[in-house]
Amino acid sequence: MAHSGTNVLQTFEIDHYIEKLECINMEEMLTLRWVVSGCRLIQLGVQAALEVKQGTHEHVQHTITLQDKGVAVVWHLLTAEAWRLHLLPLLLTTPSPSSSLPFIIVLQTEAAAMGLLENLVFHEDSAASLDGLILDVIDHSVRQLTRIATHAHTHPHHPLYHPVEAMDARQGKTARESGEGVDCEVKEEGLVKEVDGEERRVGLVLGCRAAAILHLLSSCLGRLPLCATTRLLHTHDVPQLLASLLHLSPWRMTHAGGRYVFQETEWVEEKEPAPPLSRTECQLWAALHALLMDRETLAMYEVNSGRRAALLKLRGHLNDAALAQVPALEPLARWLAALTLTAPQEARPPPLVTTISQLGEAGVAGVWEGRWGELADLLKPRFLSPTPEDLQVLATNMTAAWDLDALEALLPDTPVCATCGNPAGRRCSRCRAQWYCRRECQVKHWPDHKKLCDLLNSDLATRKTSFIE
Repeated sequence: MAHSGTNVLQTFEIDHYIEKLECINMEEMLTLRWVVSGCRLIQLGVQAALEVKQGTHEHVQHTITLQDKGVAVVWHLLTAEAWRLHLLPLLLTTPSPSSSLPFIIVLQTEAAAMGLLENLVFHEDSAASLDGLILDVIDHSVRQLTRIATHAHTHPHHPLYHPVEAMDARQGKTARESGEGVDCEVKEEGLVKEVDGEERRVGLVLGCRAAAILHLLSSCLGRLPLCATTRLLHTHDVPQLLASLLHLSPWRMTHAGGRYVFQETEWVEEKEPAPPLSRTECQLWAALHALLMDRETLAMYEVNSGRRAALLKLRGHLNDAALAQVPALEPLARWLAALTLTAPQEARPPPLVTTISQLGEAGVAGVWEGRWGELADLLKPRFLSPTPEDLQVLATNMTAAWDLDALEALLPDTPVCATCGNPAGRRCSRCRAQWYCRRECQVKHWPDHKKLCDLLNSDLATRKTSFIE
């Protein structure tokens, strides 16, 4: 594993990358300018996570706030989301893509921007500096959690992204890396399946980060514009959304006798003894506690009969084990117990001033709002039929962005074998991107891994260079 001093970027690189962060229009997606900007954002996200884990000075967060670059981070977040919602379904029709890399980089850009924002709003000063952008962040976070809650309600026994899909992807069953000996139509079908699965996996990742962001924002509403409180309570009714998620438990499932929990980026099988609440569930409970246990906030929220019924369903989830894990939730547990004896509570009238989000989908879409088909036609050559040279540039930038030593430093536990899923202690000596527990597993996985390994290994010297021009 990487040592505690691992860094993706040096201080001067962080300053330069943040200084060059800019708002790029959607029609420029997958141009070299956009790719470099997106990969820099990914690197900044990894570096920010390392700084938090190592307990060092959070230079990324401080510099983004100082240079007022929050708008560029939110812009990347919303453009990637607009692409995912409106363009991805159009691009995944005929003809099928020749590679999944162009799609994955956009999905990872949205996840990286969300991670950076989580790092920013952890600090009240940085959260307050976002000002009107806070509404964009709240709206985006609510959309991610609403999607997960809706799916969990309509498909109670099938999560947005299933652990079996994760196992199949790890073992190469989607034919995503190798085209040797595979029918062209089957290969294209596998690529579409891979992109679709990655989009849904990223959906769960975004949901985890959205839960953390809403918790952090709910805890510092006094430093935010009043419209943020109105947005949370009246526009989106976030307490009800949080209650639904806690009741539905979309980040947990049982499969083949094993219990799984989605932690941060992947499904993990729970080993006994396991804590009753996952990290994401703790974030949801903490957000609900912050909203309902604050007098000023609660005075603005009408606990009518419908809302009260939904909240009362949570009493069984706050058992002794959960309270032992998070004792700070005891006031909320007492409030829920008393809720059965109280009459519906009327709220103080909300402010009459309505504030709209600073960017919103219309802001980032620009002239393309309502013209998604035209924009999809414009972007099809870049996403569906990139040249080998384009793919090489894309792979080189993505590999440099995902520094392996830094990612190892962020791993919560031992890597797993790409073939069998057992704990792994060795990795591919050529690309160093894939882990195996023994040589037999590596040999078995080689036909699936060879194409990606060649691509990542083809230009090692270029891969190691900095993005600074």
